[in-house]
Amino acid sequence: MEYLNTTIRTIKEGEAIIIAKLDGKILSCNKEALDLYRCASIKVFREHNVSDLMPDDFKPFHPVVMTPEHLNLGGFKLHVSRRLDGELFASRLYTHYQIINGSKYLIGHVIEVKENVDIEKLCLQQNILVLERELEAERKKNKQGSFQHISHHLAKSYPSLSPNDLKLCHLLMINYSTKRIADELNITKGGVFAARKRIRKKMNLSPDDDLLKALVEAVD
Repeated sequence: MEYLNTTIRTIKEGEAIIIAKLDGKILSCNKEALDLYRCASIKVFREHNVSDLMPDDFKPFHPVVMTPEHLNLGGFKLHVSRRLDGELFASRLYTHYQIINGSKYLIGHVIEVKENVDIEKLCLQQNILVLERELEAERKKNKQGSFQHISHHLAKSYPSLSPNDLKLCHLLMINYSTKRIADELNITKGGVFAARKRIRKKMNLSPDDDLLKALVEAVD
């Protein structure tokens, strides 16, 4: 399958394929998707949002923009889907991004599950999953906003701090442990201690000065 002269990746035989904007606006699909969702034409299908293909109780939780936290990037996951005539059915859904002509699009791969599934139970599980993903997306958003705020003030007070220094300072200020900082920055614990020592030197701190206190004062 192609969209805007670009081949859609990782399609297997029989999969329904949906192409949408990151806000969920449907742009295109293949014949399997039209058959699966009982839609007469791509033109009609394009009048919908991907939230229309989910149970009604899912819609209030549908994100305004699909971030990585909302996608099944690791492969197919069991979901409840909704045909355009309202019938609910179990499906396996895999979602990912693809860059097409310089823009990022949402690609959905859907396979109907033929065996018996407790739809009501699966709907509840799906709503819990969606809420967990929304919370994670909000945490990431808040973390990014915090990083920008902290970095701006630290860079103003200590221009010699590098981008990597600022990242480590931010993690210190949001109470990450040494191990967690090492995991986040993909360095060793020893690397974290060395980086702290380098930052202290750039900030002209004495051995008795508290690094975290100095960072907080610089940001405040």
